[in-house]
Order: sequence, then C-alpha cells, then structure tokens
Amino acid sequence: MGSFLDKMANKINDIGNKVVEKTTSSTENIRLSNLIKDEERQIANAYQAIGKKYREMYGENATPEFAEYINDICKRELLIKEYRKKIQHNKGKVNCQSCGNEIESTAAFCPKCGTKNPVSEEIARAKAAAEAKAAAEAAAKAQARAQAQAEAAAAQAAAVEAQSAAAQATAEETGAAPTTPVEKSVCKKCGKELSAGDIFCTECGTRQDA
Repeated sequence: MGSFLDKMANKINDIGNKVVEKTTSSTENIRLSNLIKDEERQIANAYQAIGKKYREMYGENATPEFAEYINDICKRELLIKEYRKKIQHNKGKVNCQSCGNEIESTAAFCPKCGTKNPVSEEIARAKAAAEAKAAAEAAAKAQARAQAQAEAAAAQAAAVEAQSAAAQATAEETGAAPTTPVEKSVCKKCGKELSAGDIFCTECGTRQDA
C-alpha cells in the first residue's frame, strides 16, 4: 500500500511540475512577444526617421526611386494644410501674419504682438456690402409694391369711369334719364376699394380722413 501511495504522490508531483513549467513557459513567451513588438516599433520609427532625414537632405534632388514617395508626401501635406485652414475658418480663427499666433478672425489687432489683422477689415467690408445689398433689395421691393398698388388704383379708377360712360351712353340711346353712378371710395394710397364708413384701409392701414 505504501509503495502505491508513493507512486501516486510522485505522479502528482510530476504533473504539477509540468503545469508550472508550462505556465512559466507561456508567461515567458508573452514577455518575449512583447519585446519583439517593441523592437519592431523601434525599427519602424528608425525607418521613419531615415525617410525624414533623406527628405531634408535630398528632397529637391531625390533619386527616381524616392521621388515618387516624396511627391506623394508633399501632396498630402498640402491637403493637411488646407484641411487645417478650413477648420480654422469654421472656428472663426486666423493666424497672425506677424507672429503666427491664432486669433479671432474679427479681432482688429493680434493680442500677442499688436500687429493689425487685415482679415478683420475684409470681414467688415463684406458685412457692410451684404447689408447695403439687402437694404437695396428691400427698397426695390418696396418701390415695386408701391408701383403695383398705384397701377391697381389707376386701373380701378379707369374701370369706374368706363362703367359710368357706358351707363351714360345706354341712357342716351334709350332716352331714359341718366343714372348718376355711385361713386366708389378707394384708398388714397393703395387704391383698394373701401366700404362705406371705413376710416382705415384694410389693405395698407392708411387713415382716410387724415
């Protein structure tokens, strides 16, 4: 019995040792894998540094093998610059032309160096032009509306006069006494026909007895 128990104990110990060895090996592999990734990152950074250094030294005189890559980088840098400008514009910001400090586009002067901001003048001029255009358009619309109202009043007066003339002609032909046409009251400003007793025009609000 003792021999059997000893064998079982030894077997259990062997299994435990193998598990410990396997766990230790797995942990070590993870550590080594992380070291490999770190070294690969360092290599990638080194390649990037080489590329930047090459461009600084030979960017304008790059050999054909590298010219394509450098041209592609230049194009992408221009795009990045444009995107940043759009972001600045959307935020209402500009860079000071003297010190490069980012300032409000409407600021007359840079708060850092005191240089005058020409963009603020352009914005002010554009705003003034837009306001002047809006005022001119409003005045033109008002003038057109007044002209249309005057033409409507004139047309209505002509219609009344024509009706009176027709009634007179009919009376002369039939020998009947001419009927005096009922004079219709119209607004003295817009020409809209008024009802009896109206003091204010229902169309334009003008007081009639003033």
